Amino acid sequence: MTDIHAQARRGIKLLMIRQVFLQVFTFAGGIVMARVLDPADFGLYAIATFWVSMLALLGDFGLAPSFIQRKAELTDRDLQVGFTLQQILTTCVVALLMVGAPWLAALYPKAPAQTVWLVRTLAFSLYLTSWRSMSALQLERHLRYDRVAQIEVLETLSYQCIAVGMAIAGYGVWSLVWATLARGLLGTALVFLAAPWPVRLKLDSELARSTLKFGIPFQVQMLANQVVTGWITPVLVGVVIGPQAVGLLTWASSNGQKPLMLVDNVMRVAFPHFSRIQEDRNEVEIQMSRYLTYLLLPTGLWFAVLLVAGPPLVIWIYTDKWAPAIPALILFAMGLNVEVIGRIVGITLNSLGLVDFTTRIVLLKGFAIIAISIPLVLLIGFNGVPLGYLIATTFTNPWVFRGLGQGAMRRVLFPVAWVILPMTASIGVGFLTRLAPLSLILQALVTTFTVIIVYAGTAWITGPGWLRAALVEQLHKYLRPAPGQLAND
Repeated sequence: MTDIHAQARRGIKLLMIRQVFLQVFTFAGGIVMARVLDPADFGLYAIATFWVSMLALLGDFGLAPSFIQRKAELTDRDLQVGFTLQQILTTCVVALLMVGAPWLAALYPKAPAQTVWLVRTLAFSLYLTSWRSMSALQLERHLRYDRVAQIEVLETLSYQCIAVGMAIAGYGVWSLVWATLARGLLGTALVFLAAPWPVRLKLDSELARSTLKFGIPFQVQMLANQVVTGWITPVLVGVVIGPQAVGLLTWASSNGQKPLMLVDNVMRVAFPHFSRIQEDRNEVEIQMSRYLTYLLLPTGLWFAVLLVAGPPLVIWIYTDKWAPAIPALILFAMGLNVEVIGRIVGITLNSLGLVDFTTRIVLLKGFAIIAISIPLVLLIGFNGVPLGYLIATTFTNPWVFRGLGQGAMRRVLFPVAWVILPMTASIGVGFLTRLAPLSLILQALVTTFTVIIVYAGTAWITGPGWLRAALVEQLHKYLRPAPGQLAND
């Protein structure tokens, strides 16, 4: 079990290093595109991507997660049957999108005619996803995140370079579309080279049934998370308010939930990690608290920075055309802290094989978001989406803990409750700093650095001893590595 924990820690470290590296490029690229493109361009891309992603999820059936969670080793036959099922389903979805694109575009009277071809072009990216999945799941199942990190760095760099270059050249929303396809093509080739397998088309009804038994409930969770709740922005807001509002809301969600990239990377490691130690429930709960500690620290800091310094930062960096999205930006950042808890517990339950229970809770959460968000959108506009998301997520989180047994919520959350202290202290001091008569740029910089310093100092003082020891150990490792240690890493 020690080896499994070490592999998981190494996987998280590699993905985190990759994420920090990529954030520099994505942040810079995002600033350029936000200044060059109009919010309506982002809105059109979000609308087209939503419909393609929704139908892709309907036709996926959770084949990859089913293979990752399986205790027995995978055979070439397993991969070939899974690949065949995916090709059949993907072809059906692509055909449906090609034929149905005009009807989808007709839902948006304020959208331009090019929306039809945006949907049709993005539909072909589904083939790229299906062609890479069997190789990608082998890398993740065996926690080979060194290769995953390298590939995703190259993918993101290619996307940013193409998207920024084409946006500056005046291609508008199509700069996002062509960058998406180029990234998918490059990633598919690199993933297959990293984990090649004998590609064949093969059908096996018994194997397909056993795979779908886990995969379908898992996919229902994905549908609830990304479609049941995700349709509110591109459909309700897009139809009622227009692509401009969709662009503002999509931008606010992307930036307000920026640490979600970190969370998703950790989730990718947590699922196979917990799956490998699922027989020891006590150890699983201990590791859950550790994961939550590492995730709630950055998400708490991100919320504190946006709440205090968000308004001057947005106007200075992105220009005032994005100012209407600032309240949604802050609400999304607040809701992310609650979302992290639910995601950790949900991925743990899935790894323990309790996928049916998790699916019911995710559906409950999805319908709660819809029931709350629709009247809020009609009442207060697009800010009703992040507010509904925050309320519904807070309401449903206690229910998901029931899958772990009585007292699990206390056992898991009590060791991480201290993270409230650095958040509260940094927000209080940060707002005091904003009272100083400073220019826009100075206010943005001074308040940001103040929040970060107070947050880090308070976290160091109030945090658990094991966290300080781990940070000191990592610091010593990088400053004074032992002979041969770098080679072993």
